[in-house]
Amino acid sequence: MQNHAVVIGAGMSGLSAARVLERFFEKITVLDRDDLPEGPTARAGVPQARHVHALVTRGAQELEALFPGFLAEYEAKGAYRLDVSYDGAVLRYPGWQQPLRSGCTAYLATRDLTESIVRRRLRESGRVEILPRTEATGLYVRPDAPGRAAGVLAVQRGSGTNLTLPADLVVDASGRSSKAPSWLASLGAEVPREEVVDCHSGYSSRWYEAPEALPADCWWKLVWLDPSPEENHFVGGVLFPVEGRRWIITLVGYAKHYPPSDEEGFFRALGALRSPVLQRMAELGRPVSPVYSSRANQNRLRRFDKLAMPLPGFVAVSDSVCTFNPVYGQGMTVATLSARALESTLERVSLGDPGFERVFFGSQQRALRDAWSLATSADMRFPGVKSDLPAPSRFASFFGDSILRTMNHDAEVLRRVMPVYYMLKSTRSLFEPDLAARILLGGAAGAAAARLHPTPLSPTPPPRPAT
Repeated sequence: MQNHAVVIGAGMSGLSAARVLERFFEKITVLDRDDLPEGPTARAGVPQARHVHALVTRGAQELEALFPGFLAEYEAKGAYRLDVSYDGAVLRYPGWQQPLRSGCTAYLATRDLTESIVRRRLRESGRVEILPRTEATGLYVRPDAPGRAAGVLAVQRGSGTNLTLPADLVVDASGRSSKAPSWLASLGAEVPREEVVDCHSGYSSRWYEAPEALPADCWWKLVWLDPSPEENHFVGGVLFPVEGRRWIITLVGYAKHYPPSDEEGFFRALGALRSPVLQRMAELGRPVSPVYSSRANQNRLRRFDKLAMPLPGFVAVSDSVCTFNPVYGQGMTVATLSARALESTLERVSLGDPGFERVFFGSQQRALRDAWSLATSADMRFPGVKSDLPAPSRFASFFGDSILRTMNHDAEVLRRVMPVYYMLKSTRSLFEPDLAARILLGGAAGAAAARLHPTPLSPTPPPRPAT
């Protein structure tokens, strides 16, 4: 067993990584620049917490395996477990999705609740120390071994005390704001190249107190309204229920159609969506927050897996390597998959082995490539997208559109596609011959019907079957 590992960042990535490191290190130190509350309280370092979050099936399974009893506590404290395709009013770009059971569930709660449960469970471990208000400022290298990361340089916020934390392994889990590229450059180490897909999207969210009862025709527990760039609709919106009988309503704009950040403008924008359902829900609820906005939503992949000589003693995980447009709800699940990749690497390769870091980065890349592919291909549908990747082929675009058209009404396609979106199956499973044929035929028929017999979009979703 190694002596000491230091994890930079106490978000979901860092907490998940720290959990798997317990198997291999006598002591783990997790440091974070923020105050870390005991309960589900917001913190400055996670501004995205003000917007909607979803924990999809794979992520829920992984968190339960890492922290046994997590899901029972999660639901007991108010998290909603829903089958989005059946429990939600879902408007995809081709039209309303029929309420169908997919067999996959997502957990909806605030990011604050999710982190607080995981953080408390990790704090109960005897080998993990969490240092709040401690900001990493660089990597420490010993004068006698300048080619290896030997720890972390940090400063305690408030007191200004400088710290040197020696470590056998440094794990960067600091997220979108990671300074790893500049730290590596300052040491003369190889810096990963980046791939960026930016559809110039932005969020605006407002929190509401939900009414004690809804009108009889409001059968849905959540709302999901996609934009439709083909029809010049570039703003979509969602409503997610969260603990404490609250709703978070989020507008998502693409192609620089950023949603308003003022209260009146936000409400008007709800009424300009493809369906008035979200504005009606906002009228039924009572606002309990201002409007929160965010525009740092590009997809960014740092190709650590392509480094010829990664810096020994240092790895980066999850959103320090790969960040997604948050609308796709992949972030927390990818955090657990990155932790699992680290665990499997430590099981197979000695930490001092010259190939350890290269093996890990390759394993992590394989774990997240489907999530990267799904997010970037969706964002590249919008005009003006900035992309370092080639545009999808005409077949790929047609196939993606056909999935959405067909799963709107075909229960079999929905049942087999949703495990891909929820990261239970590889995207390769979409090309199983019988499924691919069903998707393509359904997509072609749907596209032809839309051209030959266009019908106006219903303002409200179809009713949900009684059974």
